[in-house]
Amino acid sequence: MGKGFAVIDLETTGFSPEKHDRIVEIGVVHLSPDGEVEARYETVVNPQRDLGPQHIHGISAAAASRAPVFDLIAPDVATLLDDRVPVAHNVVFDSRFLQYQMAEAGIAIPGRDHWLCTLRLSQSITGFRALSECCSAMGIPLENAHSAGADAYATAQLLSAYIGALADADFWAQWLASAGHVATPAVYERVSWMPRLEAFRPEPSFLERITSTLGTSRIGAHLNVDYLALLDRVMLDNVISASEADALIQLAAELGLSTHDVRVAHRAYFDGLVNAAWSDHVLTAQEIEEIRCAGILLGIDASDVDRALLSEDSPALLTMPISSGFRLAPTDIVVLTGEMTKPREEWERLLTALGFQVKNNVVKKTKLLVAADPDSMSGKAKQARSYGVPIVNEAGLEKLLGV
Repeated sequence: MGKGFAVIDLETTGFSPEKHDRIVEIGVVHLSPDGEVEARYETVVNPQRDLGPQHIHGISAAAASRAPVFDLIAPDVATLLDDRVPVAHNVVFDSRFLQYQMAEAGIAIPGRDHWLCTLRLSQSITGFRALSECCSAMGIPLENAHSAGADAYATAQLLSAYIGALADADFWAQWLASAGHVATPAVYERVSWMPRLEAFRPEPSFLERITSTLGTSRIGAHLNVDYLALLDRVMLDNVISASEADALIQLAAELGLSTHDVRVAHRAYFDGLVNAAWSDHVLTAQEIEEIRCAGILLGIDASDVDRALLSEDSPALLTMPISSGFRLAPTDIVVLTGEMTKPREEWERLLTALGFQVKNNVVKKTKLLVAADPDSMSGKAKQARSYGVPIVNEAGLEKLLGV
């Protein structure tokens, strides 16, 4: 007789592990043989690739980058499955993915035929298929859907309700008797699991990090062109991603810039942005939003931002205008990565119609990489960073294209 049930839910980058889709979150709930919840486990997983449909699972690349890779948690997963009946609400999907990645880690787990499927049970008990509908029919709350921990817990509650509703002792005894041993490596490195709440815990802001990292000694030039050039590329989409923040902090340290030097550079960039926006004597709603956003990202005093928006004659602390030197021109190479809100085919058609070359791979001559998530861990994003190719999100591309 097995110890009970191990109810599992996965969030993934897609539908096919054979085509390099990977697990990005796993939730496991232990139930006793009579359906009592014994323990809950969950962690975000670093897939070391693009995150896929982030609008569904809601996991950012920055959060995933803090989480353990699957190979390191695989022995723990084996321990959680040992002598328990694996359960999922769509066994075909979850068993296939988990079996594939456990095999990659060198661990064998029970195949699909040894998994209990609450979806199949639901068809005879509630008549529904979707987890949300099945839970609703049984009066079970489903919160934070498409979070592996929440979905695994809801599925566990659903199974518990089915154990009570399906009074067939032999049926449940046969399932419990089918639970088998899952072997773990004799020696392995234990790593901490990182639940979604921990993975998404706010990190210190870019300004807090760069202020605490740099000293106050006046070593570098007060207005460093190299730092401004990188800042210009980073601010193309008015987002400073985690990887871009790391790059700015690293460059400032390499250049020997002080906190004061960085503040001067940020103010120079902001003043240049304001001067460019006022060049036609009118501020559009988009320009106003861009100025406000830049002011927040660069640590400009709120009163200075307000003054900049009131009049084109508002005094600037620096007289040297710094304007963006980055422009897209026809025949430039643009590469796309990740599952975007707009179908990639639409972006490709638009870019091609405007005269740009849309390529599948990043090369040294690539002018821009457009990513669903600026912190993308895709191979294209890694290559772009190594070549110094700017990375922007879809909003940044729209801004550059003027659409």
